[in-house]
Amino acid sequence: MPREIELMPRFVRPLRFFSPCRCAPVLSFMQRHPFFLASFALLTFLSACASKADPFSADKPKGPVKPGIYEPSRGVYLGAALDTTELGSASASALTAQMNDFGKTAGKHALYMHFLQFPNLQGEFGTWENDANGWIPAARFAQATNAAGATPILTLEPFAPQMILDWKPGSKAYEATKAFAQGAGKWNKPLFIRFAHEMNGSWYPWAEWTDKNENMTRDPGEETGFTPANYRQAYRNVASMFRKYAPNAALIWCPNSGLLGGGKRDVFRPFYPGDDVVDWVGIDIYERGWNLPMPGAHLWGGQFANNLTHDMTDDETTKQNESVNFYLLYGQWKKKPIMICETAATLSFRTDLPVEQRAEMTRDWKIGYWNNAEYGWLQGVYGTSNYKGQKFTDPIDKTFPQVKAIVWFQIAKREFIPARRAPGDFVWFKNDWADYRIGGGVEEGAKAPYGRQELDVYRALTGNSYFLPRVQTRTTLAKAIKKSPLHKKSSVKLAASNTRRN
Repeated sequence: MPREIELMPRFVRPLRFFSPCRCAPVLSFMQRHPFFLASFALLTFLSACASKADPFSADKPKGPVKPGIYEPSRGVYLGAALDTTELGSASASALTAQMNDFGKTAGKHALYMHFLQFPNLQGEFGTWENDANGWIPAARFAQATNAAGATPILTLEPFAPQMILDWKPGSKAYEATKAFAQGAGKWNKPLFIRFAHEMNGSWYPWAEWTDKNENMTRDPGEETGFTPANYRQAYRNVASMFRKYAPNAALIWCPNSGLLGGGKRDVFRPFYPGDDVVDWVGIDIYERGWNLPMPGAHLWGGQFANNLTHDMTDDETTKQNESVNFYLLYGQWKKKPIMICETAATLSFRTDLPVEQRAEMTRDWKIGYWNNAEYGWLQGVYGTSNYKGQKFTDPIDKTFPQVKAIVWFQIAKREFIPARRAPGDFVWFKNDWADYRIGGGVEEGAKAPYGRQELDVYRALTGNSYFLPRVQTRTTLAKAIKKSPLHKKSSVKLAASNTRRN
């Protein structure tokens, strides 16, 4: 039966449920004038079709949206994730010194990130005061960050995620999370909590699948058994404790950018736990030369912007965005402040190239400039409309005003990194040196040949008033608004982005 014929009676029937005393004159009029009855039915039908035609209608707020906790009215918090592994169980003063040393070379930062296994691989939970692995605990990192004049971001990684689903008073996860949140609340200073990030990837046990076959395709048998519904419930469980015991904590939900595993599917919304438990929406975006660039290659200046608005499943021959536009959904529609929780660029792992070429390409991938449409990742991430050094295709202050914080992953480590030689043809760089640091090198322990140059570009890009060196609480925000002309809100809409790839 045609859909229109099947549905039509459903739009007429509800008239029977109106109060007879109020609707009798209307019904009598429609019976005498069939044209109006038909028009009413048609309008109702078209309205229902329009509602069903918009798959994102449920994601759009029905009323005004309040600013997120610690959200600045304008501008971007500068942040960094520093490598604390070599510090072991260092004192708070040693951690503060590390942050201050970084600030001397790279400028003052508002945010510093720390990673905590919660629980660890053995299913043990740490506390606010003590880490389960004997590493730097949350309390010490928070104290050190505060002493440096910054705010901590604590990334909680649940390496035994099923434990978070055993959620009742007396259970291990319930009591451990409660105690941790109580410790954060007693600290009573601003902090950010990022629980179970990059859940839409294929490398963590709290993801839906892991790429065991190393073919960048989601194959049968690669499921972890931890579904998107499980993830949402686990996130909400943890969030409930911080909502109750630590109102000073801003909660970040943070997926990875892009789609992995083949096919075409929504990689964000199935994992979204709900507006009521998300203060900030985060996203992790890295640039490592997915298409295996060779010496002489240029990086497209719009690559960072493309990661915020497109997936790799898009049809590159069209300007139509077929995938979920992350920024449109969470920044423009939901009005959530967006934090780039991790970003960086490197080609130092490219052991298929001589060391000198690797060094030059890594420098170019970070700070290179060929023309106003092709330039390094740092310019693509931090470029603003008032920067005098060059023009940018997507200045962050105009194109993405809802991006309110950026955290650079200032760490070097050994990693397994894939790249694509051709569609369906992948190469893996296994346990190779990935130096994401601004001012880093391409070999472990070796001198960085372009370190000073990279740091100079970073400081030039972030040295204007759009980048904020301190998190704004209600008190500091009120003072900042009075003193600065920058509080005027931008009315610029999301610029159109094409789908070109590097």
